[in-house]
Order: sequence, then C-alpha cells, then structure tokens
Amino acid sequence: TFHSFGFKILKRYARSIGFVTSFSVLDEADSEELLHRCCVKLGFFKREKRFPKKDTLRNIISMAINKKISIKEVLKKEYPHLLEYASEIKKLSKAYAQNKIEKNYLDYDDLLVYLQVLLENEQIRERITKKYKYIMVDEYQDTNPLQGDITFLMAKGHRNIMAVGDDAQSIYGFRGTSHENIMAFPKRFPECKIVKLEENYRSTQSILDVSNAVLENMKNKYSKCLVSARKVLGSSPRLFFFKDIYDEADWIASEIKKLRDQEVPLRHQAVLFRSSYIAIPLQAELSRRNIPYQVFGGLRFYETAHVKDVMAHLKALLNPKDDLAWSRALMLIGEIGPKTSELIVNEILAASGFNGIVKDALSKYSKGYRYSKGLAKLSLLFKNSSGERLSVGEKFENVYKYYKPILKAKFDDWPLRLNDLKTLRQISSRYDTLEEFLADLAIEPPERGVARVDPSSREDERPLTLSTIHSAKGLEWDCVFIIGLMEGVLPVSFAIGDEDEVEEENRLFYVAITRAKNRLFLSFHHEGNRGGITQFNKISRFVDTANVLSKLEKEGVFGEDPGRMPYDAEFEEEVLVYDKDSLTKRVIDYF
Repeated sequence: TFHSFGFKILKRYARSIGFVTSFSVLDEADSEELLHRCCVKLGFFKREKRFPKKDTLRNIISMAINKKISIKEVLKKEYPHLLEYASEIKKLSKAYAQNKIEKNYLDYDDLLVYLQVLLENEQIRERITKKYKYIMVDEYQDTNPLQGDITFLMAKGHRNIMAVGDDAQSIYGFRGTSHENIMAFPKRFPECKIVKLEENYRSTQSILDVSNAVLENMKNKYSKCLVSARKVLGSSPRLFFFKDIYDEADWIASEIKKLRDQEVPLRHQAVLFRSSYIAIPLQAELSRRNIPYQVFGGLRFYETAHVKDVMAHLKALLNPKDDLAWSRALMLIGEIGPKTSELIVNEILAASGFNGIVKDALSKYSKGYRYSKGLAKLSLLFKNSSGERLSVGEKFENVYKYYKPILKAKFDDWPLRLNDLKTLRQISSRYDTLEEFLADLAIEPPERGVARVDPSSREDERPLTLSTIHSAKGLEWDCVFIIGLMEGVLPVSFAIGDEDEVEEENRLFYVAITRAKNRLFLSFHHEGNRGGITQFNKISRFVDTANVLSKLEKEGVFGEDPGRMPYDAEFEEEVLVYDKDSLTKRVIDYF
C-alpha cells in the first residue's frame, strides 16, 4: 500500500525530515485520542454548544489533507451542518500537527505527506527512485490527489510507469479519492499508451448493453465498449415501476423466493441500493417471510443505536415494566448516568400505571436536579403518548419529535440517521397496534450479524445479500436487484447541483449494473411520504435516457408497461386508483 511504502522510506530518511530519534506511528484510535486532548487544551469542550466528536474531527482533517483542499471546503461538501465550527477545526488541525511534531508522532496521513515532502527534494528523490526502475499502481481510480502526486514524483525521472484502473468505477469520493487522477494521467505522462480492456468475463451481453449505454452518457470518461467473452446474449434486464416502497419490497421478496425455487440459491442473489434506509421495508418483508439475509455497508437497520433509542421509548409505552427500555430512554437525558437511571427506574417500576409513573415517579425529580428539565420533557412525552385513542403513527410521531434534538446532539452524522427514522415513521403508520409494530421489528436473531434462517432451507444454505453499492464493488452475483432508482436517492439529494458529484453517482449506477452475471432487475417506486404528506418521485435521470430505456424491458405495478409515465400526470392518476385498503392490510395479514 502507499502507506506501508511510505513507512519503509520514512524509516530510512527520518533524519532528513527533522526526526532526531525514531518516530511512532499513531493508529486511528491514537489519532482520535490526541485530537481529543488538543480539543481539551483549546477549551472547545467547555462551551454550551456541543463540539463534533473526535472520530468526525479526524475524518474532516484527514479528508482535507488527502484531497488537498481546505477544511471549510470539506465541511461545505461533506458536513454542511458542522460549518459553524470551521475556524475551530482549522485551529485544532494546526495544534494537532504541532503536537505530533513535538512528540515524534506520525499518523496515517503523515506517512503520505512526509513521503511527498521527501520526493519533492531532487537529490533524495533520485536516491529513492533509482532503486525502483518500474512503477505499477493498481486500482488507480481509487487514489486520492496526494497519492497521485506521489505516483508522479516516483516516476518523474525514468517515466517507466503503468497504472491499471477503471475510470467508470471511481466511486469513493467521500473517502477522499479523486476521479481526476486517472483522467489526468495522460496529461502528466503525455507519452503514455492507453490500453483498453473491453472484454468482460462476468456478464451477459444484454446486461453489458445497459452498462454501455450508461457509459455513453458519462461526460468525463475514457470511451470504451464492453463485449461479453461468454458470447451469451441472455435475458433482457427488466425495469419495474411500483406504486410505493412497500409494493416494491413485496414484489422483490416474492421474486427472490421464486428464483430460489427455480434453483438459484440465495447466496447467488443480491439486492443493491444507494443508501441503507431505502432497504428498511425490504428487510421487514424478508424477515416476515423467513428469508435469510445478510447486510453489507453497515449494521442491520434494527441494530443501529438511533433506531434502538426510538424503540426504547415505544417499548416503555407498550410495557411500563420494561426496565431495559426505561434505562435506555433515561440515559439519553444529559446528566443521567447508570446509578441515577437505576434509581429512577426503581421508582417507575414501583408506580401504578402511566398516571403513577408521570405523577409520582418522574415528578419526584422534576425540580432541583441538573437533569430535571430533560426529565420533564420525557414525562410530557409519555403523558401525551399513552392515550389508547392515538394511532401507532401518532405515537411514533411524538417520539420522533422528542428524539430529534437528542439525535442531533448525539451523532455527528445525524442527517443520515434521520432518513432511517423517517422511513420507520412511514412503516409505523401502516400498523394497527403498537404491539404488532414492535413485534415485527423484534423478529431478529439472538446473535448479532447472524441471518434469520428459513426452517425449510438447507442447513448449509448461505443467505441473500443486501448491500450498498459502495460495499458491493468487486463482487458479483447471478441475479442482482437494484432498488430505489429515484431522483434524490440515486443520484443522492446532496449531490444534485454539483456536476462532479452527479457524475460520481452515475459511475455508482454503472458499478451496480456490472455486478450482475445473468439477470438484472431495476426498480422504482412512484409514491412516497414525507411528514404525512404524499409526494411523487421522479425516476432517476440515469435510467430516464433514451439509450438506457431502450435496453430494458419495462413493466408497471401489475405488469403494465407505463413507459416514461413517471414524468407526466397520467401516471400519477393511474397509480392512485389501486385499492389502498387491500394494500395496507398486507402487513398485519401475516399475524
């Protein structure tokens, strides 16, 4: 790796860059701890408003270094909700760098920074590069600007260099990689020869025809046309239009089971998506049908801290004797630790019903304590949410509004987590009882990360894969479903308006398509819900082009061919005539 090579060179030339004694390399945990200490010294944790966490700070500073951009630029693109801390983080970055120099520390980024500093010295560069007559860099599309400069300096003298990569698979901009590196290679080495590898050994030609159409629509690219080495045309990829996300999940779960019955094992099938929250209804549907699955690109939805936090409040509403739920809810309040939580929980368990909990147990601590204000808000939540006339959706909405400020205070990436809760809010409104809703979410295995197994399946059967597209890169399956192909999802909403980021989203779509070997299914749902208001989605711009659509078989909710109707009023009217009652009953029919 670039980092291990940098370490090897820096050990030899430590004195040349000012290290009198040997240096220590900080791992990520050490780097975060040092940043935390610098924050304490600068007094950033003494203010009323919450400062970003140490892992977030490390990510911000690291991205600025690797992308060679300012901290303010990083915040604007990746953490706009933290932009108010730009000057403090810049000051922290300088203090952190000074601290490392004083103590002979190098972090991962320093291994590259100092390597570049060495290579910029002509005499040292000649001594280093004469030992490496030939340079080859693999996966060059995944390098960042700093690594691109190191590559150029390593080959600057002898020009014997080969870079291997696929510009159409440059999808890790959020990690600091730069698509421009592979595009600029011929500019840095004008005499280079470009060799195109266009023979594909994975997919059928029908699937490659779709990927070629997507490639054709990219702006900043190397032109190429993929041809299947298998000499098999294969079945045409299919595009499905669904009324809503629940119809989409229902059909996909049914199709997965049908494919398994047709001797396509679950381990050879995958469902890919841009963002994890879009797969939440599908996870619920798979669990109901006992279809085993594993999730890549993060924890299972049900295991995430923010979902567990919200569930704790709903569990306490359902069962006032649930001491685990009460304890979790109480410890989300500032100044309440394990001992205080245990004390209050004992009072709650001794109380009689919700009236007793609110009037006796919680009101006892409503004045005179540092946590009294927070406890009063919790008391009000339960007072307003315990009524039997309230629907499940209304109870969830109360908890959602109460928890939202806690979410923002607890997590630096709260905008992403908020999407999960919004989707869960939609799901909750489809249930008749809170008991059923919580029971559905509890249908998870006792061990973390172990897939739920269908009793009728073979013992050695490996589960279906659900994965973000980023985590699927480099993998392949016989059958691939790409779901949620709407504007705002793919391309993701925060990329819209930035030409480079939209281009990366298009490359992400290309990567997803090329994971499929034999069958490819694309899907889109038209009707969504935001804050209780129905909204109508537009199909992704990457699908809605003449050359891509011409390579797809298009099917509507019940098999109709709506063609390009998502963009006109006729489609909206047609979607709304379906029997809503039969659709909303589907969830509870399984009980």
